[in-house]
Amino acid sequence: MKKISKLLLLFAALIFCCSTFKASAEDYHSVYWFSVSIKIDEHQEIKILDSATNVIHGTIRDFSKAVKQGIAQNQIVVGPFHTEREAKNARIYYKKSKNEIGELPQPNKPNELNWFECTVEKRKDSYIFTRTPAAVSSGSAAQLTKDLYEALIFRRFVIGPFEDYVHAEEAKAVYRQFDKKSKNF
Repeated sequence: MKKISKLLLLFAALIFCCSTFKASAEDYHSVYWFSVSIKIDEHQEIKILDSATNVIHGTIRDFSKAVKQGIAQNQIVVGPFHTEREAKNARIYYKKSKNEIGELPQPNKPNELNWFECTVEKRKDSYIFTRTPAAVSSGSAAQLTKDLYEALIFRRFVIGPFEDYVHAEEAKAVYRQFDKKSKNF
């Protein structure tokens, strides 16, 4: 009986170690992001001032910290992207005006881009995300650009584009941690 209980205890310890290692490995997977400086004007419209930062990389924890710091500095951190190329292509959408759609990176297949929207509310010296029951949208580069500029009028900000629908859903989950109903605020 003692041998069985020791064996079960050893087995439980092994399972715990394996699950801890898996979580740790996910934390150290590199992701990429960039920041966009914003201003919410007196009409509550969001204005993109600059997408000044270069593409940054780090772990998903680093990305979460960057989102929180960006909120305090009136910046929206866009990401996390799984490749540097994807982040660099996404950054271009925030630098171009909506009249320059032809110069934007086009997906290999029509309707290949994925994005989601966040509602942004102004606070005294920063802003806060509000939980929005928004699904991940998919479409062309032209549709993304149209949504990006239309959303700004309604205090919404488009995050993306992601090349993979699942990555967009994962990113949306990260932003949900920072809405005003979460305990992170």
